[in-house]
Amino acid sequence: MFIGFIKTIIIFGVIYGQLLLLAYFDMPVLGAVIFYFAIIAIIPVAIHGSYRYRFSRTSWRGIRFGYRGDRTELFINYFKWAFFSNITLGIYGAWMKMKLRGYLLSNVRAGNVEFKYNGVGSKYLVMNIKGFLLTLITLGIYGSWWQKDLFAYYVDNLTLSKENQQIRMKSTATGGEFFKLNVVNFILFIFTLGFGYAWVVTRTMNFVTSRIKLAGNMDLDTIQQTEDDYNDATGDDMTGFLDINFII
Repeated sequence: MFIGFIKTIIIFGVIYGQLLLLAYFDMPVLGAVIFYFAIIAIIPVAIHGSYRYRFSRTSWRGIRFGYRGDRTELFINYFKWAFFSNITLGIYGAWMKMKLRGYLLSNVRAGNVEFKYNGVGSKYLVMNIKGFLLTLITLGIYGSWWQKDLFAYYVDNLTLSKENQQIRMKSTATGGEFFKLNVVNFILFIFTLGFGYAWVVTRTMNFVTSRIKLAGNMDLDTIQQTEDDYNDATGDDMTGFLDINFII
């Protein structure tokens, strides 16, 4: 982690350094353009590295997880999706997020178990338009039910498979439960002046993990170790600097 942190500091130091240097030589626009494209270029690299590092540090019943995505392929796809998102004024962003999520999660392994995500951009877009409008009309109250719909869409479209065996994930969370969680978390954070943030995170993680149901015919005792260790935490530190969610 420390070496990855140092690498991240150097990389971002160079990016910010060129911005200040070009501004000093009266070329701030060029510096800003280079800065913008450098940050955009770092994002898929950071996501790729973060997935490799974090999943190599995740295990279940002694079976290590792993991420097998190709950095170059992800880099090219990310720019292609970002291009379409920009020329459609953000509308393609729903497809971009589903394609990105699909690529990342479909390259995750838990031993010889493969993950697969089947979310569709059109459904995701309609869900967000509906959620945004109803949240606006209800002065924010519907936000928890919008959150429930998004959580269910993420979870319900994720499957695990091994040979002819499959496990499908299913969300059991309700909008009312999300509303209660959000209200209590807000009160906890505000009345502790922010010191309750650790409890907010813990409560939220406990909530979401306890609302995922597994259904299928997979024999979990036959899962075999297949993934290698990975020690480079640079990508993980980059996602922290860029404030990118681990699961996109």
